[in-house]
Amino acid sequence: MLYKLLKYSDRDRFNHEVILLTNEGSYGKEIQRMGYEVHCLEISIKNMFSSLVKARNICKKADLINTWLYHADLIGFIVAKLLLRKKLIWNIRHSNLDKNVIKPTTLKIVKLNAFLSKYVDCITFNSYDALDNHLQMGYSNKNTKIFPNGFEVDIFKFNINAREKIRQEYGLGENKVLITVGRWNIFKDYYTLLRALSELKKHNDKFKMLMVGADLTNSNSELTALIDRLDLKDNIILLGRRIDIPELLSAADIYISSSLGESFSNAIGEAMACELPCVVTDVGDSKLIVGDTGKVVPAKDFISLSKVLIGYLENSDFSRNIAARNRIIDKYEIKKVTRMFEDNYANFFQNVT
Repeated sequence: MLYKLLKYSDRDRFNHEVILLTNEGSYGKEIQRMGYEVHCLEISIKNMFSSLVKARNICKKADLINTWLYHADLIGFIVAKLLLRKKLIWNIRHSNLDKNVIKPTTLKIVKLNAFLSKYVDCITFNSYDALDNHLQMGYSNKNTKIFPNGFEVDIFKFNINAREKIRQEYGLGENKVLITVGRWNIFKDYYTLLRALSELKKHNDKFKMLMVGADLTNSNSELTALIDRLDLKDNIILLGRRIDIPELLSAADIYISSSLGESFSNAIGEAMACELPCVVTDVGDSKLIVGDTGKVVPAKDFISLSKVLIGYLENSDFSRNIAARNRIIDKYEIKKVTRMFEDNYANFFQNVT
């Protein structure tokens, strides 16, 4: 989302520079290619002091500091409020704060940030659920705003040629094609998804499930063992990390999000932009995103999920879901969301001396 925000930012109004806590990674390189200056702190316990000094020197010329995610929020607080006395916006993009699924060290930082939050000039969240959960954790509500994720609808759109090509490449034939996109992670709850597919197979085995994301590959022994145990080997295609997501979404008929926790799901919005009906768990703002264009089931409820999928597969009409795409265009198109961020920045600049 930060990459997209920079991509569509009005450069006549704003000059952005990016500080990364670690290395540049793939997105750092892409941001540099767009012409933005990117600084990498490569931060660690050993170089913490020198990293803070480096960040302070970079931020001296800034009118406003906007940090993304918990660790950066904490580092940004030290730099902006303690070392420089600058205006600071935190950006929170996580919702589920359950101690059973969040790392203990991260949870400690969340609690510390909750105490510090009353000194932050503005806190933005990407979902209503994230806002509610952080207020319960003790975060200040003095100046909070919600800016949803935005989607590039010119990139994420249905492509009939890609659909035919991919379905032929993977021998999908007349099968109904389900798809999910997301890395191998406890939050994605693929265990519930696979149990639902096992139930579905008892009623209708004419389906293929495309699983796309980091570590969703045949080398993941935990995942493949689960697939074998549930007798789903012939129904599931593990694709791992891919860059042709719009094409894969075009090849599919239904999108499934089985997550235990989301804030504002990029994957659901991208699927909707590609005209897919979405079956999602009632976590984060997923229900809000799909509206009346998809189906919502309780988290961890594989029976409810399987029943919805059975209903979809019994329906022979699999025309594209135009209403889902129109909802994304109307509410979450990237240029509209970028303006939300920039208008918020502008409000602060009016008061900068």
